[in-house]
Order: sequence, then structure tokens, then C-alpha cells
Amino acid sequence: MNFDSKTYRLTDAGKFGTIALAIGVIGLVFSLVGYFVDTSQFYHSYLIAFMYWLSIGLGGLFFSMLHHLVGAKWSVVIRRFTENLAAVVPFMIIFFIPIILGLHNLYHWSHREIVAEDALLQGKSGYLNVPFFIIRAVVYFLIWFAVSRLICGASLKQDTAPSETLTRKMKVISAPGTILFALTITFASFDWLMSLDALWYSTIFGVYIFSGALLAMLSFLTF
Repeated sequence: MNFDSKTYRLTDAGKFGTIALAIGVIGLVFSLVGYFVDTSQFYHSYLIAFMYWLSIGLGGLFFSMLHHLVGAKWSVVIRRFTENLAAVVPFMIIFFIPIILGLHNLYHWSHREIVAEDALLQGKSGYLNVPFFIIRAVVYFLIWFAVSRLICGASLKQDTAPSETLTRKMKVISAPGTILFALTITFASFDWLMSLDALWYSTIFGVYIFSGALLAMLSFLTF
């Protein structure tokens, strides 16, 4: 890779993109093999991989909002990195489609016959049902898309037309955005991970996933 010290941009990425594409294709082939060898294991492995990469993007979204919310100065030098991670989050809805297709392989509460034989699952069926599960997922992604788009869009405008108004706008967006982020990442963790065993629950699980997302993002950023 060639780096321009004046514009701070990569002028030549070299063969990195080609190598990444080749690795991706190889991974896709092995994933397809895994699907036919053990479908249930494939979906569980896919879910873990999906949550890992999504958590890095969500960590970037939170850090970006926190930067604006507290008016930090030191984090300006890494802000664009975290914004780029946040900008990827909305596109993860494409990779959520296989999870929807594999609902019956992942979540026992999605089987009516199992719910019919379990009083606890019946009590949770108002929340844990396939239509509501999908609706909630769409809402999560819409919120993440709106917040990341507004913040990243304003940040890009600030590059060409610096304005105190844009700075205030990003701070105003980050205030309710942080609250919405806390709610969505918590309920998403309940839906997509904790409900793998719908008879188990934890009130701290959302915080656990959030802290993991922030740690994963910082590790990725450092790397």
C-alpha cells in the first residue's frame, strides 16, 4: 500500500482487495459445504460470525455518538475510522437474511408444537413469535441506519464546509441516539442471542453484549 502523507489517503491499495475477495470466495465455498454437512451447526456458526462483525460496527456507532456527546477533542483523530465502522451497520441487514431463513434451526420457540408443550414458552409467545421477531429486527436496523446516516452525513459535510451548526447538529443527534442505541442493542441481544435458550434470562445480558461490542471495536481499531 502507498500512503500519501499530505492527503492522508491510500493512493494504491495494491493487491489487498484481490486477496480479500479470494479469501471471501473460499470462505463462502466452505460455508456452503458446512451448510450441507450440518445445517443446524451452520446457522449457529453463522449467527456468531454475524454478531461479531455487527458488534464492531455498533461499537463504532456508539463511540462516534459519545465523541459528539461529550465534546471530546482527542478522539477527532480516530473519529472517521469509527464513523466508517458505523456506516457499515445498516448494510448488515443483508447478512441478516440467512438468520431469518434459519429461524427454525436456531430458535426452538419458533416451533409451534414445542411452544404448545411448554407453559413458559406459551407465556412468552406474545414477544417470541416469528412475525414480531422480524418486525423488531427491521426496527433495529432502521434506527441504526438513521442515526449513522445523520451523523456520518453531517461529518462529511463538515470536511468541505466546516460549521458550528454541523457540530451542534451531531451533538443533538447523539443525545437521543445514545438512548435509542442502548435500547436497540439490548433488545437485539435478547432476540438474537439470549432467546437461543428462551427459558434462560439475564437482566445484565444487554450490557454484556454492549461492552463486548465496544471492546471488539477498540481492538479492531487498534489492529
